[in-house]
Amino acid sequence: MGWLSLFGDLRFMTGAMVALLGVIFIAYANRASWPYVRWLAGSAVLFGLAQLGFRVAQLHFGVRAEGIGGPAAAVVVFALTALLVGLHTYLTPGARHQGWRFAWLSALGLVWVVALVRALGDNPFRGPLASSGVLVAASLWLLWRWWHDRWSGQFALAAALLVQPLLLLLAIRVGLDVRTFREITPLPIVLVYFFVLTLILQRDARRLASELRRSEQAEAAMQRLADGLDRTVHERTAQLEAINQGLRAFSGMVSHDLRGPLRNIHGLSEMAREAIEEGQPAQALPLVRKLGHESLRASRMVSDLLDLARVEQQALQKAQVDFGELVRECVEQLAMEYPSARHAVRVGPLPVVVVDRGLMAHVVTNLVGNALKYGQGRPGLAVDVGAQREDQAWRFAVSDNGPGFDEARASELFKPFSRLAGEAVPGTGLGLTVVRRVVQQHGGEVGACGRVGEGARFWWTLPAA
Repeated sequence: MGWLSLFGDLRFMTGAMVALLGVIFIAYANRASWPYVRWLAGSAVLFGLAQLGFRVAQLHFGVRAEGIGGPAAAVVVFALTALLVGLHTYLTPGARHQGWRFAWLSALGLVWVVALVRALGDNPFRGPLASSGVLVAASLWLLWRWWHDRWSGQFALAAALLVQPLLLLLAIRVGLDVRTFREITPLPIVLVYFFVLTLILQRDARRLASELRRSEQAEAAMQRLADGLDRTVHERTAQLEAINQGLRAFSGMVSHDLRGPLRNIHGLSEMAREAIEEGQPAQALPLVRKLGHESLRASRMVSDLLDLARVEQQALQKAQVDFGELVRECVEQLAMEYPSARHAVRVGPLPVVVVDRGLMAHVVTNLVGNALKYGQGRPGLAVDVGAQREDQAWRFAVSDNGPGFDEARASELFKPFSRLAGEAVPGTGLGLTVVRRVVQQHGGEVGACGRVGEGARFWWTLPAA
């Protein structure tokens, strides 16, 4: 029954609880936390087992408290030093040479205890006073760390370490004997260990929860990125398929439309050769004129195809361009072919925009040139070039009072080789295709409206700087 009575002894049970707490801490520690767990848990196991051994020696082997005072003080110093080294390792990631730190702190603590015990002589509280000095020093160190790190756990630990010194002062003040005080001493020490291990577990749990949240957020972001990439791949695949279909259709149109003038050139050259061989050069002359016309048409078609290819491949060289000045330069160039351009084209107020000057000159020359080409010979031909602001874009327009076109067929105007006027007016049917591609490369849109016999209006938009 004597041994069973140990389980009712407060000091024995507190020692057992602290040792068990240290064992559990070691058992569930992971590799990342081992550098500090080994010191914290080792401190708890050392203190708990020492408490058990000292209590058994007192109760069952008749050892007096005075006989274990020195070893007990040494154990307290070693346990507290290991606790502080563990806390320093935990609060200072990457800390090294912890063994040396434990050795010199232990030596310093032992020197302090021996010196104080000798200085106090026969004072019965000399042992608790020495331990309290170590706890006060540890508490001040934790308060210093709390001031720099601002982790509330450090402040709580500092307060827990001061419980034993405060109880000692209270015991001395009320006249409590040292034997009774030693019976309650383990309680604040147990409180310290519970505080240390519980706060660290709580902080690690918060870190783990934060890492899990970040991991979940990163996983969600990766999933959104993957979904976005998947959509982008599908969109790009669809765009590439549309481009391929367009290229196949375009190559078919090119081969078909180029075959016409080439076939005509071949036929006309054969007819001219036969007329010359038959001694009828007068009949060959008009055939040669038609031959020149067809060769010129083929040359223009190739030139327009090259322009279109250049627009598709050339990187934009953007700069601030005074559009009014650009239009006037284009009109001067067109006046060499259409003398009426100088008085027929009226230029309104135009803004300064950021565009590729060379490509935008092609747009202006083509649209204004079409108005002059289709309207030449009409009395009172007027071509107006203007612009107006619409939210974040400028809408430019070239309007004329020429022959116009069937607005129901406006969508055909910008298709390659599409010519609503047929062969009545020279052209290749690629000019407006180039215009549309240039405007699209600048981030704008293009369109047209008109009525037969009442004129036409071609417009395009450009982002406002």
